[in-house]
Amino acid sequence: MKNKLIYTAVLCAYTSAALAQSDVDALRYSNTPALGTTARSIGLVGAVGALGADPSVVQSNPAGLAQYKTNIFDFSLGTNTQKNQSSYLNALKKNSSTFNPELSAINLIFTERKIKRGNPTTTGWVNVNFQLGYNRSASFNRNMSFKGVSNNSYTDYVASFLKGLDYNALESNQEQQNQGYYYFENMFWYTYLIDSSSNKNYVPTYDKALGGIGQRGQIISQGGMNEFNVAYAANYEHKLYLGVAINLSNVNYSEKNTFSETDNPLTGNNWNSFEFSRNLQTSGYGVGGRLGIIFRPNANLRFGGTLHTPTKLMLTDNYSDALSVQYDEGGSEELKTMEKKFSYSVVTPTKYGLQGAYLFGKKGFISAEIESIDYSLMNLSSDATLFEDVNDNIATKYSNTTNLKIGAEYVLNSFRLRTGFATIGNPLASGSEYSRRIISGGFGIQEKQWALDVGMSKDIVSDVYVPYTIPGITPQGVSNSLLGTRLMVTVTNKF
Repeated sequence: MKNKLIYTAVLCAYTSAALAQSDVDALRYSNTPALGTTARSIGLVGAVGALGADPSVVQSNPAGLAQYKTNIFDFSLGTNTQKNQSSYLNALKKNSSTFNPELSAINLIFTERKIKRGNPTTTGWVNVNFQLGYNRSASFNRNMSFKGVSNNSYTDYVASFLKGLDYNALESNQEQQNQGYYYFENMFWYTYLIDSSSNKNYVPTYDKALGGIGQRGQIISQGGMNEFNVAYAANYEHKLYLGVAINLSNVNYSEKNTFSETDNPLTGNNWNSFEFSRNLQTSGYGVGGRLGIIFRPNANLRFGGTLHTPTKLMLTDNYSDALSVQYDEGGSEELKTMEKKFSYSVVTPTKYGLQGAYLFGKKGFISAEIESIDYSLMNLSSDATLFEDVNDNIATKYSNTTNLKIGAEYVLNSFRLRTGFATIGNPLASGSEYSRRIISGGFGIQEKQWALDVGMSKDIVSDVYVPYTIPGITPQGVSNSLLGTRLMVTVTNKF
């Protein structure tokens, strides 16, 4: 494996040059809170677990599917806009954005009611429900850019990273020069961005006395996770609801991480500027399950509990690096590494949830959910590589955290008005550089044979990205403020 920079949309304090497969990958696919895949659930910020009668409960509490009394077909379309503002080295803030249309969900639910003498029975198991569905579980779309002037260089990181390595390992042969270099450090050595001060010790080649290194970076990530759900739920006398779901996950992620530097114009006889880019494509699949229960002691109260099993994801990374260097005397170099491929698995942690709802007759309701996830239990493995050090790092770097979601709905005849708020816990064991809050709202029209719902949520995220670290020097972080907006429309047919 080789070193590369990885950035994830929900992380984080002090992510820098990490192993090609690292804790950052595990967190990317584990920190995927269920915030709704239908317009109704988005308007309630995903707090629908105890309420049921919404296809998106398959991602929180599948027991809620048993509250359907008719067959259902629905689909949800929407947009996802991300606006990111970055601050780096006291420079002017940089703004960047993404816009993506989304097919959020398609679900088909069949209801089989127990009939006695022509009427629905009220004793025993009164109905069972079966769901087939497609639901989006995560979006990785984000664009982050930054710039500033630093008193150190990325080449300082490369020099420190190579300490202890014999310089002969950095020499390139004809195969590398023609087909691509083995590792990114070979390119930095070949272009004289670093040099050896003695065997197994390296130094950058810029003039540290003059300083003033101009730096610029951009990270564009795209893709998402989708689930294909098969679920079964049963209703016992409208008092107890049980549900189980099997989830087949599909993963598609891409990232282009570009970092460039411009040397102080007062220096000469070395490099003038360079641009280093790292490209990653990840694809794969996985399987997991969910169990749920809802207790309805009376017409007003509902209590629920869920267990989400770990999901095992089988992933494949395709990655490569490229380096472009401009020299003071006017020459240039264009280099790249070989295309590499690596397969591994990620196991996400178990999730536990409790839900509750109070219904104000036919006037509306208030609902809440709390989820507990221990991110220190994330795990990476591979037939070809031992991940013992990575998994040990996960166990110490991450901790148990909780997510809280609260939603409310007001009913006026066939019209519904909704709102919600959620706070997503920090997965890091220490540090306060990450925070995430979501506010939401929406409305809907419910008729006997159809329903139309519109929902919107605002995702407010603060995090820190560190382009590189140098031993003995305080890391220079990029402070980010992200505002995400999801807008969704759901059409439901009851038959």
